[in-house]
Amino acid sequence: MENIIVIGAGPSGLMAAIQASYHGASVTVLERNDKPLKKLYATGNGRCNFSNLYMDDRVYRGAHPEFALRVMENFDRNDLLLFFHNLGMMTKHIGDYIYPYNEQARTVADVLLLECRRLKIDVRCGEDVVDITNDGDFTVRTAEREYRSRKLIVAAGGKASPAHGSDGSLNRVIEGMGVDFESPQRALVPLLYSEKGLSRLAGVRVKCSVSLLVDGSKVTGEQGEIIINKDNISGIPIMQMSRYATQALKKKASVSVSVDLFPDEDEDGVNRLIYNAFKGYRYAVAVMEEGQRKTDVRYDRACVDALSLLLNEKLAMYCLKIADIVPDSLSVKVPDKKLKELSGILKDLKVSICGDAGWERAQVTAGGVNTQGLTDKLESVKVPGLYITGELCDIDGTCGGYNLQWAFSSGAVAGRDAALLRM
Repeated sequence: MENIIVIGAGPSGLMAAIQASYHGASVTVLERNDKPLKKLYATGNGRCNFSNLYMDDRVYRGAHPEFALRVMENFDRNDLLLFFHNLGMMTKHIGDYIYPYNEQARTVADVLLLECRRLKIDVRCGEDVVDITNDGDFTVRTAEREYRSRKLIVAAGGKASPAHGSDGSLNRVIEGMGVDFESPQRALVPLLYSEKGLSRLAGVRVKCSVSLLVDGSKVTGEQGEIIINKDNISGIPIMQMSRYATQALKKKASVSVSVDLFPDEDEDGVNRLIYNAFKGYRYAVAVMEEGQRKTDVRYDRACVDALSLLLNEKLAMYCLKIADIVPDSLSVKVPDKKLKELSGILKDLKVSICGDAGWERAQVTAGGVNTQGLTDKLESVKVPGLYITGELCDIDGTCGGYNLQWAFSSGAVAGRDAALLRM
């Protein structure tokens, strides 16, 4: 019988195994994939942003997001950096984002696996767990074998990105042991839009401010670069808000986003920019300052050319059509009232959301094991000796390395505790 079995050879599972081994436990890791850390290799487009210099209670989400920070009091960012530095992996930060020094995800994987080999941790791949029973000790059954252990750490991941072996298949087994679950939902996922005309803008990137509206009321907002794709919008601001969108869509609420294309300008500022582009500087001054003559106006610029001075041309065409302004008409002939309407559209461009891009495109799972049923050492209150870590918990982070930090921290805390208690 092993002291500890860990289910899942991802970042959280291997960290749990390593920390438990440091404290004298005999550990076997069971992984359903043909190799460990499959999802890690794709993290951050292969660059592996694994933590962040900025940390507060707003970067984690869930029914009880404060739980994440309580766990991290026992293994925080500095502990993680020291762990990697001791294994010979240097790190660097770009802005607040922390990466391995060479910005290669494989480097993180290599040092974790090398440490597992040094500690003689038995990592068994191709072992798909189908059942778990508990009679004081744990019996873990795979398709081929049966394992027994005194402690069990489940780090099997959520349902996001099933191509990397994370499909939530153990949820029912864990729930059957008496563990409470919050319904799994997609997070950090692109959002599908309803507007057919937007597909013509595929590939356009826009720096803007975005608000998520549910039944017409603002729920949250983000700022940064969004990407318009053939049937969805993505980019960090959209990904950050997506967990709230998926929740609302599941409840059949009306969901939309409001895009402010000029977040650094108030409405008057956008009006001035539009007047200048469409009718020339002197005209813009004339309509703003009473008593001046409307002189030096332009008669050689089409409306699409005028708005393209301020926006990507494809986006300019789209906005003009919404404003019912003919793109090829002369910009100087557009009525002032119409230009103010256009300014309003540019400050509040509505995009209706009809769904999300699915588990295949989701980066992380929201929902999972209710953290009120776990101690701050990740042990189940109802099932002593059972630990739940990483994405399987009802904790998900925003973009910026927070989900990997949670995976490593929760794995480390659970591994230490499982090794030290009641051995």
